[in-house]
Amino acid sequence: NTSKTGSILGGHPEYSKVPGVEVSTGALGHGMPIAVGMSLAAKIKKEKHKIYVIVGDGEINEGSIWEGLMSASKHKLDNLIIIIDHNNLQTYGSPKEVAGLDNIKEKLLSFNLEVKVINGHSVLAIKRSLKRNKKIKKPLAIICNTIKGKGMDFAEGKLDWHHKASLDDMTMKKLHNS
Repeated sequence: NTSKTGSILGGHPEYSKVPGVEVSTGALGHGMPIAVGMSLAAKIKKEKHKIYVIVGDGEINEGSIWEGLMSASKHKLDNLIIIIDHNNLQTYGSPKEVAGLDNIKEKLLSFNLEVKVINGHSVLAIKRSLKRNKKIKKPLAIICNTIKGKGMDFAEGKLDWHHKASLDDMTMKKLHNS
């Protein structure tokens, strides 16, 4: 269960609790510049591995995201893969309503990133999007169009489910029977 004492799945993934999570980034916006730094370090050391960072469309309202993207573009960090969960909802509304953030693809293209837009609910689409043309020497951003709460008709696309940490007995029964 998430967000409970002792769970590995709190509100934000934590280093040393969730396998594969390299840093705790509970303050939104910090993951991108950390990933950019790791990507640049790998380039300098001539290491061949890739650095992946997952961000939400609400999270990319943060200025540190765009500062990181400028640096990633400048250094042509083709070892950096940015996965954006674009469900068009954040804590208080859509990214456009909250911060005026719209046209994410065009903004990323203006930062000279390679950009792919996919169905974020398709594992096959995600796998395919990760394949790169090795001649392209710039960061890859994958915009995964998703629906928050997908699969739970009573929660799909509903803002009031953004921070739901506990479910009442009626909701649990609905989940169990679906």
